[in-house]
Amino acid sequence: NTPDMIRESDESAYGGPRNPHNLIFVFDASYSIENGLLGVALSDGSLRVVNGRGICVLPITLPGTKSHLTSFAWDSTGKQLATCVASGALILWSIDTDGYEVTPSCQAVLEGGHESGRPLYGALFCGNDLVVSWGVDGRLCLWDSQSSGNLIAPISTLVSNPDYPLYAVDIFQCDPTTKKARAKVVTATIACGGGKDGGFMGVLIKLH
Repeated sequence: NTPDMIRESDESAYGGPRNPHNLIFVFDASYSIENGLLGVALSDGSLRVVNGRGICVLPITLPGTKSHLTSFAWDSTGKQLATCVASGALILWSIDTDGYEVTPSCQAVLEGGHESGRPLYGALFCGNDLVVSWGVDGRLCLWDSQSSGNLIAPISTLVSNPDYPLYAVDIFQCDPTTKKARAKVVTATIACGGGKDGGFMGVLIKLH
């Protein structure tokens, strides 16, 4: 069930043609302990899901040459997947595992939070109901991970700084039952790595 809401624009792809020399490399990889599956985002623009025997049980691709997948994330249950698109959209998938068969179903297409045509670099689930996304536009957007259909705006834009592109983000979630968490009324701390000066090495960290 591939979403048809992502349309290929007539504009040239941001940053130039994707992989013009057809090089083989990996954008991102993540293993889900809950379902035992390894997902890999590849330079051909696809996401491949591999089982424990090394067999690709699920390829996910999007129509159009400018809609390649750049990164992705599993939720804590292994039943939901968030994929980042070079067009600036975030797509949520429901993953059904029945024996050796793995079936994806497009749950939602989240747009409007990030600048259109600028690639997303990653996403992370935060708890059972939220997912954050970030990209080259310097925005960190918060979405409802239980959304369905087409969304045109996030719950909130937590960070917006075009001079500080975000390359990596991590979330530390506090246990709300601990005394320390209650005292500070803190549920999560978000660390953002990015900036223009250091490229992909030696970039600054900001805490939110």
